[in-house]
Amino acid sequence: MAILKELTDRGARHREVRRVLDEVDLGDVRGKRIKKLSGGMRQRVALAAALVGDPGFLVLDEPTVGLDPEQRMRFRELIARAGEGRTVLLSTHQTEDVAMLCHRVVVMAGGRIRFDGTPAELTAVAAGRVWNSAERDPGAKAGWRTGTGSFRNVGNPPAGADLTDPTLEDGYLLTLDDAGVEVAAA
Repeated sequence: MAILKELTDRGARHREVRRVLDEVDLGDVRGKRIKKLSGGMRQRVALAAALVGDPGFLVLDEPTVGLDPEQRMRFRELIARAGEGRTVLLSTHQTEDVAMLCHRVVVMAGGRIRFDGTPAELTAVAAGRVWNSAERDPGAKAGWRTGTGSFRNVGNPPAGADLTDPTLEDGYLLTLDDAGVEVAAA
């Protein structure tokens, strides 16, 4: 990747590769073949490749997909560090990553911007539109059984519904639904 980014001086190229591998905590596996690395390590190799040349703008597409919770946490730390002093565009459906990493959110659907604001503003889209019930509400836009056995419903609540605090994901689902994008309910 360093050669593709026109780092032609061999010494400078090797120093840059060492720098980015150290930045993503892979300096100790520098000599290993990529196919021998775990999925999380491969994701970090991809991030290192993107960091070669110290770009001011970084585009990351679904960087935490397929990672276990520990790997996701470590990768979030790396993304947060990479965002210091540069702009990072994070393209993802992982609302947890957005909530933890982003100060601005743009939701796109059908090639159009459906929302542009802060994570708190996207969460606020769902204020008063999320409720718990003993059964899935047939009028809900989306609903699922939670770990406690109750159902979390998102949409337009019935009178007297047991409202609960919305999440970023709830705001995302409602933004898509309000835009006419089909939202699957389980």
